[in-house]
Amino acid sequence: MEPEKDNWINDVMGSLDGLNRTEPSPFLFARIRNRLSTTPSTAYVPGRLVWVVAASFAVLALLNWQILAGMAGQGVQEKNELNTVITEMHLYPASNQLYDLWSGQNY
Repeated sequence: MEPEKDNWINDVMGSLDGLNRTEPSPFLFARIRNRLSTTPSTAYVPGRLVWVVAASFAVLALLNWQILAGMAGQGVQEKNELNTVITEMHLYPASNQLYDLWSGQNY
């Protein structure tokens, strides 16, 4: 390696030599044990609220399913309508046009 890189690596590695380990507060362990020993008051959710939330999720899922089912059927219908318009107006892709015969190497 280059000496500059070696010096830089040694400087970085040596920068932590003089640091001391941090010590926690002497009463920290006692406070943690006190919080663990006291039981928090439990809060109960009313059963009616649970059923309302479950019903709203069910309605949301049903609406999403209906929208997706409608969009799937609509895509097929639009494709059929587009094909009908193309055939009635005699519109064809550019690859089927006669002028393609005169382009490129066939010119």
